[in-house]
Amino acid sequence: MKRAQIEVPATSANLGPGFDCLGLALNIVDTVTIEPAPDAVESYLHGAEDLGIDRRRNLICRAYNAWAKDAGTTLPAARFQLESRIPIGKGLGSSAASIVAGLAAARYVADEKDGLARMLRLAGRLEGHADNTTAALLGGLTVALTDGAEVRAINAANHFSFGIALFIPLEGLRTTHARSALPGTVPHHDAAFNVARAAYLLACLMWGRWEDVGIAMEDRLHQPYRAKLIPALPELIKAARANGAYGAALSGGGPSVIAFGPPERAEEFGAAMERSAGQQGWPGSAAVTSVRHLGVQVKPLT
Repeated sequence: MKRAQIEVPATSANLGPGFDCLGLALNIVDTVTIEPAPDAVESYLHGAEDLGIDRRRNLICRAYNAWAKDAGTTLPAARFQLESRIPIGKGLGSSAASIVAGLAAARYVADEKDGLARMLRLAGRLEGHADNTTAALLGGLTVALTDGAEVRAINAANHFSFGIALFIPLEGLRTTHARSALPGTVPHHDAAFNVARAAYLLACLMWGRWEDVGIAMEDRLHQPYRAKLIPALPELIKAARANGAYGAALSGGGPSVIAFGPPERAEEFGAAMERSAGQQGWPGSAAVTSVRHLGVQVKPLT
């Protein structure tokens, strides 16, 4: 095994109506270094204790081991080191990034040339849904669906002329809590509302119909229910759109909020979301980023 550096992007899932299927890679990157651990019995994450996670049972190591088990092979013990830039528990795909990094490491060590289908399937299984993991793997704007045990995914587009602002709250929100807020069933007219908007949003983003993005990002499947946990959400979306954003939505299960708009106004509508959150007693900060057109990258080190 030769040392390698793995770069994997943050992601924003759903984008409003695309519940569990749409994902977007962002230019916020976690870096994972992998190197041989000849004296170790099991792979481990160096410095895991400082991050508050188990050094052997973390998502990077679990994904690395899951690849080996699925492929019916044995991989050498590895030492991982994580340089984390993706906020944890904020709806920006930190867990998906760790899973994808572990799978990419295993694929690299196994010297597997054609392992994307395995990565998509295992990443979706480990994460529980394939929206974030697919965007982290492929980059850009992605669409994914789970078909039995398999994940089918397409990179719909990866070069965009819009800016992105995020509002990132100080307090996180566990995915399990965000999921538990959702009902078991939804009205038929709400499902139809979302199907139309998810399809239209995809077309708007691919064709640059920016004036319709706001309407297309409306949602009735998850945001109204999660707004009970995040009561300031509607006000932040309104503030972003009133200050130049094309549209805004909860990022994944939240609590971060993502807004799209002209690049030259991203600072403006990001600041507007931060002000609105402050008025609602919701502490946090805005950040400006962009779309990352590359998914996970593995770079051998000398």
